Amino acid sequence: MPPPAPAEGALTPGDELSAESATESPAADEVIVLARGHLHPAILLLRLIDALRQVILPLILGLIQPWFLVAALALFVLQLTSAIVRYLTLEYTLTQDELRIREGLLHRQERRIPLDRIQDLGFESTILRRALGLVVILVETASGRGVEARLDSLSRADAEHLREILLAARPAATAKIARSDDPAGQGEPATAQLPPEPEVEWLVHRSTTRELLVRGATDMRMSAFAVTGYAAYELANQLGFIGQIAGIASTFRDWLASLPTVLLLAVLAGAMFLVVALGVITSTLGNLVQFHGFKIVLTGDVLQRRYGLLTTRQKTLPRARVQRVTIEQTWLRRLLGFAVVKADSAGGSRTDGQDTSAGWDVVVPLTKADTAHALLPALLPGIENTYFAWHHGSRKLVIRTAVQGCLLAGVAIAATWWRIEANALFALLIIPIWTVLGVLVWRNLGWASGEEFFALQHGIIGKTFACVPTKKVQAVVIRQGIVGQLLGLADLTVYVAGGSPTCIPDLTLRDARQLCCDLSQRAAIAAEQDW
Repeated sequence: MPPPAPAEGALTPGDELSAESATESPAADEVIVLARGHLHPAILLLRLIDALRQVILPLILGLIQPWFLVAALALFVLQLTSAIVRYLTLEYTLTQDELRIREGLLHRQERRIPLDRIQDLGFESTILRRALGLVVILVETASGRGVEARLDSLSRADAEHLREILLAARPAATAKIARSDDPAGQGEPATAQLPPEPEVEWLVHRSTTRELLVRGATDMRMSAFAVTGYAAYELANQLGFIGQIAGIASTFRDWLASLPTVLLLAVLAGAMFLVVALGVITSTLGNLVQFHGFKIVLTGDVLQRRYGLLTTRQKTLPRARVQRVTIEQTWLRRLLGFAVVKADSAGGSRTDGQDTSAGWDVVVPLTKADTAHALLPALLPGIENTYFAWHHGSRKLVIRTAVQGCLLAGVAIAATWWRIEANALFALLIIPIWTVLGVLVWRNLGWASGEEFFALQHGIIGKTFACVPTKKVQAVVIRQGIVGQLLGLADLTVYVAGGSPTCIPDLTLRDARQLCCDLSQRAAIAAEQDW
């Protein structure tokens, strides 16, 4: 009786390395297939739901204009046909060297991603996908473009199996490249590889509901209200409601003008309180939904994060891929003693204080500042043995900000004198304000360079601590503006592979050159040791 055919989308036994084949030495040009598969058939149901959702509005408009029904039908058929073609043609293959993804009928595409370039396979799963047992796989590389390839959707078992095989095959791919760079065999002789023992999973951190509530309450972004308000205004303008809104606003303004001064201030304060409360509630709920159940565990040398309520996410972070770790505190979080821990891998770049898409860079959403610093050895092994001798920037930083304040005050007075005359002199207050800001920046600025790590802290009222392994440094750049050249100051920027740059402002030119030389030499020594 012949064996039953494997289910579609499952990994077939012949696609993996058996114990017997592993002991044989294949030919140099033989391609060993570790895994091969297709998308899960349930993806067609998801695409059908997506197509129906896209044609709801044209169907409603079709009650007014019949030609909308034709457009809705054409759109539905086009989307469903595209989904069927992609399901039938997409095939992924994992070999000992690369991940291949082929798809397309009329327009064919084949993408090959070397294993040693893959940073991670991230998992995402919405409520509907979880109900169907599906997972979206996001393939990330060090290109800096984020997601390099997307497999939507695989069964959870196939996704977990694919990642396990990838994590096991990636060191072998790296070793093969090293052997190809040493064709004469001058390196160390190969030794027999024993089967790896099961690795213990250690819980590094688990976020509590209280921490997520504090994160949401301290994560207000007033710019979001401005953008929302502008969008609402544009929508009302397109719909022709601006005239009616203007009439209502005029009536409301007349009503406010008729109120006593004390009552008017109370009304305005109440309105402002409602806006802030709405922002706090929205931010808190958003953080609870996004980071629900957040925990990070360490398995071997790989950190794994799991979180999410509506959309669950699971992502691993090999510690060898960490390019920079930051501990960020806004002014309110610093006042309360909390901090956010983030890590940049080689696959992405961001601005301090901002999260990457889906929060992939967040290692700990929020915790006590002391706990955040205590977690550094879990992210950067060896930092616990590093002593940092901190140095402050030049006091000329205060002079530079004071000069900037004088220039801004002069421009403001010249621009407003013709209209408000002597009252324009109030712009002189910019000078002491800018000077105080310079003092705060100077007090919070510091840098330290150890044998294996480079650290920086900066901020005005909030504070950011950043740590970069010196072996990850790709380039060091010194920059001087016009004022910096006059005062002998320079900015030093440290670049890593695809991650976010780390900038130290307002160093003396001598310190900047000395630090630049020191970091470059340490990075070169580390690179030689890796080779």
